Formats: sequence, structure tokens, C-alpha cells
Amino acid sequence: MKKILLILLPFIFINCSPTGKIISNENEKIMIGKATKSDLEKAPFDSWYTSGFNDYKPNEEVTNQLKDKVINITVTIFMGTWCEDSHNHVPDFYKVLEACQFKERGITLIAMDKNKTTPENLEAGSNITNVPTFIFYEKGVEIGRIVESPKVSLEQDMLDILSGKDYKLNYSN
Repeated sequence: MKKILLILLPFIFINCSPTGKIISNENEKIMIGKATKSDLEKAPFDSWYTSGFNDYKPNEEVTNQLKDKVINITVTIFMGTWCEDSHNHVPDFYKVLEACQFKERGITLIAMDKNKTTPENLEAGSNITNVPTFIFYEKGVEIGRIVESPKVSLEQDMLDILSGKDYKLNYSN
């Protein structure tokens, strides 16, 4: 029994640690790299993530329309744990995904530093100028993105993108 515990012990600790690397930056802890929703639900990020997630009430009519549209979609979220817009929109986005029964395995979460980079260069080729950025893919091809903040609401903007409507970023002319 002792041998089994000694063999499993390192794996137990590995699985309990955050996916993203947590570093101290200007008297705050930030996460950098690939992460998961579970990482955001733990200290020190849970202080803003949990309340944001619990407080957001997605439009049920819109999320019901999204249920059939998310089946073959994947999403990459670029965010900053240091960023107020990420604090405001990432928990809400996860709440929308939950409401439309989106499978969590279809989400890639990438936490960035204040220069909007990662040590692994995970942002390469993604043209990340602002965070959060939510990029929607179908069969590996980008079909749209929400940058920094939605135009109407996260769920409505997502529905517009996934319905093939002409969706322009907040920063487009």
C-alpha cells in the first residue's frame, strides 16, 4: 500500500496544481500560459471569477438558440488575469457556454502577460491586440471573434457570429 501511495503522490500534486503558470508581477499574481476554468476558480483569481460567474444571467432565449449552433465549434479565449475587461467578461462567457451546453473540452484558455504574450508564444499568428479575445472556430477555421467587449451581449454576439451574420469588431469601421 505504501508503495502505491508513493508512486501516486506526485501525480496527485500535479493534478491539483494550476495549469497556467502563476507569477508575481508588480505586487499581484498573474497567470500565464494554457489554463482551465478550474484554474480561475482557485485563489487568487476566484475573488473575481466566482462572483462574476454567479452574478451573470444570460438571455435564455438567445442561449437556447445557441445550443444547436455550438455543436461543431471550438473556442480559444485569450485573457489577462490582470485585466479588468477579462474579469468582467470571461466569467460571463463561461456562464453563457454553460447555458448553451457547450462542451468544456472545446475551449482553449490562454492567460497572457501585460504585453499580451506567453512564454510559449501561444498567441503567434492570432493577432491579439486586446484582451479578452474570444475566437470561434469551425473545423479549425476561424469564423469570428469578440474582442475586449461585446457589441450587444456575449450571447447575442456569439449567436450573430455562429449564425453567419455580418459581425464587425468594436474596432472596425
